[in-house]
Amino acid sequence: MYWHRDDRRASLYTRLYVAGMRLRRDKQAFEGAEQTRRTALQRQRGGDAPPTLLTRLRFRITSTTQGGMTVWRVRPRRRRPAVRVVYVHGGGYVHPLTPDYWRLVRSLAKAPAEVVVPAYPLAPEHHVDEVLPALVDLAEPSGTDVPTVLMGDSAGGALVLAIAMHLRDAGGPQPAGVVALSPWLNPRLDEPEVEELESTDPMLAETGLRAAGQWWAGTRSPTDPDVDPLRGRLDGLPPTRVFIGDRDILRPAVDELAGRAEGSDVALTVHEVTAMFHVWMTRAIPEGRRTRRRLQRLIAST
Repeated sequence: MYWHRDDRRASLYTRLYVAGMRLRRDKQAFEGAEQTRRTALQRQRGGDAPPTLLTRLRFRITSTTQGGMTVWRVRPRRRRPAVRVVYVHGGGYVHPLTPDYWRLVRSLAKAPAEVVVPAYPLAPEHHVDEVLPALVDLAEPSGTDVPTVLMGDSAGGALVLAIAMHLRDAGGPQPAGVVALSPWLNPRLDEPEVEELESTDPMLAETGLRAAGQWWAGTRSPTDPDVDPLRGRLDGLPPTRVFIGDRDILRPAVDELAGRAEGSDVALTVHEVTAMFHVWMTRAIPEGRRTRRRLQRLIAST
C-alpha cells in the first residue's frame, strides 16, 4: 500500500471557486432526506447531460442501449484506442450525468482510450439489485483486444470496486486496474471524523447522503458489500488507485480501505490532495486540470 500526499496550497482561482460554491449553497442538494429526494427527482426529470458540443467535435461518439441503460462510447477520431475505460459517474446514486463529466472523459479519451459511459438508473426509484448486474455485464473485459480499466467517482467509485469484486468472483477475464475518484465507500458515514469535516466540505452533507445510500441499498443492508465495498474481500482485485481530497466528508473511509488493504494482496495506491473538495478533477480549475493530466498518463501507461 502506497500513500502519496500532494501538499500544494489551493490556487487563488480555486479558493475563489470554492467560495462561490459556498455562496450558492451547493451542499444544500444533500441537506436532509426530503431535500435530497426533491432535488434528485427534479434533476432526474432534466435527464442525463449528453456529450457536450466540444466533446462531439473532438471525438467520435456512439450511443447504444444496453441492459436498460443508455451507453455512450467516446473514441479518438484518428488514433486507435490502446485501452478501454468504463467510467461510472457519481452523484450520490441519485443525480444524473452533468456536463462536467465530459471534461474528464475528453482527457481520458486522449490517452488514447475508448471511454464507455453508462447512464444507469438512479435511486430512489431504482436500487443496487437492479443496476449492478447490468454494470457488471457492461464492464466484463471479454471481447476486447485492449485492457479494461474501471473508473468511477463518488458513488461510481464504490460501484467500480463492487464491479471488480463480482468480476473477480466470476473467474473470467479481469480488468487491468481500478481507479476510484473521491469514492463514497461507506454509505453509513458513521466515522467520527465525518462531522468534523462537514464544515470544510463545500459540496456534501451527511444527512442527505445517508438517506440516498439507504434508497440505493433497497432491501439490502447498507453494510452489504454490493453497497459498502469496505465490507467486501479485497484479495484478488486488480491494482487499485484512489484519489481523494481532504475537504471531503468521504475522506475518512479511505483510511479504513488503506488499513484493510494492508492485510490483503491488493496493490492499493492513494493519492491525497490537500485543500481539494469532492470530485475536483471534473471541474474547470487548475488542480482539476492537473489531476486530469495525471489520470490521462495513468490510463496511457496501462
